[in-house]
Amino acid sequence: MRNLIKKPIVLVGMMGSGKSTIGKRLAYKLNLQFYDSDRLIEEREGLSVVDIFDFRGEEYFKKKESEIIKEILGYGNIVLSTGGESFFNDEVREVIKQSATSIWLKTSIEILHERVSRRNTRPQLAGENKKELIEEMVSKSYPIFEQADITIESTDMEAHFIVDTIISKLKTYLG
Repeated sequence: MRNLIKKPIVLVGMMGSGKSTIGKRLAYKLNLQFYDSDRLIEEREGLSVVDIFDFRGEEYFKKKESEIIKEILGYGNIVLSTGGESFFNDEVREVIKQSATSIWLKTSIEILHERVSRRNTRPQLAGENKKELIEEMVSKSYPIFEQADITIESTDMEAHFIVDTIISKLKTYLG
């Protein structure tokens, strides 16, 4: 499988779709380096994503996110988990399309709501009606995520089954 991979693999999808969890396991199984754009931003800024939004603003975060994604895509054959809204940025999406294989982890509203409700680390979901906010985000974002090269239904099944599904679809797509 590794000899089929000629460029980075980028996981895109809504917050709570499992990009980081699946990305780590996918990278391990493919013997590739794993990067999480949100974690790298937090490391470099010395602040959590929530604090970056609070203290420096959303535009600052998006600028840093764009810079980091472009940088990581230059590292070669790696697996990258992106922030939930990074693929919305036309420039970032185009760079991903040109230099990587993108995989959309498509997840139901119910699963997204259950996962993101566990933690209070999602600045876009501050407020009472998380499920309504997620429904609104899904209706706006799915047409954008559909532009990814591969779509994987990210259900509540065990992560290793999702990783195996990704590898199978990658073989077909790259083969």
